[in-house]
Amino acid sequence: MKCGRLLLVVLLLGVLVNQGSAGIFGKKNKPTPTERVPELITIIKTDGDEHKRSSAVEELRQYDPKQFPNIVPTLIDALMTDAKPSVRSEAAQTLSKLRPVTKETGWALEQAVAKDSSMRVRLQARSALLHYHLAGYHGGKDTGPAPVPQTSEPPLAPPVKAAVTPTPAPRIRATPVSQAVKSTPAAPDANAGNAPKPLPQGPPLVPTEAPKLKPAPPSGDQGPELNQPD
Repeated sequence: MKCGRLLLVVLLLGVLVNQGSAGIFGKKNKPTPTERVPELITIIKTDGDEHKRSSAVEELRQYDPKQFPNIVPTLIDALMTDAKPSVRSEAAQTLSKLRPVTKETGWALEQAVAKDSSMRVRLQARSALLHYHLAGYHGGKDTGPAPVPQTSEPPLAPPVKAAVTPTPAPRIRATPVSQAVKSTPAAPDANAGNAPKPLPQGPPLVPTEAPKLKPAPPSGDQGPELNQPD
């Protein structure tokens, strides 16, 4: 009887030891940040459960945006486009806790305060924007034109233009028309040397009548007569 009890105890101890070993060695290791951050980003972008998306947004606060540059753009996209106010509100709170301060995050929070359709999101974004201002964000300064760098040297004076004294135009005296005609010789014709010279003219020609021819006197010799046939 005692042997049976002892055997039963040994068997129970063996079962307990096996279950404990399975629990110890079967436990999964915690994923590294390099593995976990892409998983969280995928959940935020694609998962249909808003609670899982909200939890993923909250968990991203544990990681450094410098090491993972996709964190801030993903949260800004969730704040601007996610269909559920709970996810957008959580994204606003997470963005306000990430460092360093960036103008993109500040601009997204300002847009949520001004344009989000949910009052819950607007109030959460206003509170997050207040904390972001305390952290060093100054809205509007980063969006303006870059200031001109100031130096200790005085500014250069503009070059002085030398004064130009106008020279009076010479006066031209008018010449009388009569003197101008007398004193101004006729301009020679450029084609005068090439013009043909006129032919010398002789006495005028007198028309004469053509001489009349007189008929010749008849003569006795009229030439040989032709023999006519009978």
